[in-house]
Amino acid sequence: MLVPVDSSSAQFAALEQIERDSELLDRRSTAVGPFARLDAGGVAGRDGKTRGVISNLFGSQAAFQAATMERTLDAGDWIESLDYPASADYPDAGAWLDAVFAAESARGPLQGGKPKVDYAAAWALWLSTVPYGLWSKRISGPSMEENVQWMERLEQVFGEAIDHFGRVLREGTTITDLAGAVASMIEGVWLNQCLNTQHPFDAGKPIAAFLQRSGRLLWEGATEPQ
Repeated sequence: MLVPVDSSSAQFAALEQIERDSELLDRRSTAVGPFARLDAGGVAGRDGKTRGVISNLFGSQAAFQAATMERTLDAGDWIESLDYPASADYPDAGAWLDAVFAAESARGPLQGGKPKVDYAAAWALWLSTVPYGLWSKRISGPSMEENVQWMERLEQVFGEAIDHFGRVLREGTTITDLAGAVASMIEGVWLNQCLNTQHPFDAGKPIAAFLQRSGRLLWEGATEPQ
């Protein structure tokens, strides 16, 4: 008679495997998640080339996989090129906020979208490595550097808007507090966008509306009229 395996034991074993893979990742150049399944021959074939081209450049498929993962985790150029709506182009803060958060929704992943190389795809691929970041500095390090870079950009954008719309930060609140809350909220909604294109509580509205309403709450909570 077969004895059923306790699901909690299986889950624990899966976590231990991620921990072991993370430690291996930090000891030498290797790939995890979907990157570990990249086929060098298939990738080369997309460009009409042979597997030997990748072997000549990287030495092995494993090195090619690791290099692809590292390049994906280095998203600083995507953050650097962000172009937010200018507050001066909008009649009031509400209209500007709606534009900002609609743009952020469009910039993130969306369920059912076709694979293409853009920031949304890079973010989704990064997401596949996040569990390894629990133990791997090679995952957590660049991820947090990118987060800080993005927050600094948000500090600049929201600081300019606060001045333009005649607002001030509420007592005890800093621009870093606001930028951190905005960044965390956006990525939280992006997680939902991976699974659903509609507002989670109002199927008649796009998920961007959920982000816009939540963004207004953060703005009102962090700022007040001068």
